[in-house]
Amino acid sequence: MSRRHRVIHKIESLDSRYGSPVVARLISTVMRSGKKSVAERIVYEAIERSREGSDSVDPLDTLLKALENAKPRLEVKSRRVGGATYQVPIEVPQERQVSLAMRWLVNFAKKAARDHDCQPGGRDKGCGVRSGKRDQEA
Repeated sequence: MSRRHRVIHKIESLDSRYGSPVVARLISTVMRSGKKSVAERIVYEAIERSREGSDSVDPLDTLLKALENAKPRLEVKSRRVGGATYQVPIEVPQERQVSLAMRWLVNFAKKAARDHDCQPGGRDKGCGVRSGKRDQEA
């Protein structure tokens, strides 16, 4: 039995361009420091870039397929029995599956972009070199 209170679920919002709750949630996952317009621009540009390759495949279908492939079905939780700790597999609830899949996709995309920038001939022409406001504060 859970010791926490019941979770109050929010009403899913729709994004302005595609009217999809999945895209709206992706925008919220990408968003940092409350900058929603920046996150919208990043997500919409990524969707448009994926559309450039072929006209027959809908980018939203590709996004939904990627999410479906990234969703975890099981996860392990530690259970202590006596003096031993066992890893017990449990099913992942649907909401958590979507949250984890979104988070993983965004984190892997950020890492891939960062690794691409570190390649010779990349945007920064060297790894770890950034010229931004955060670097000047540190």
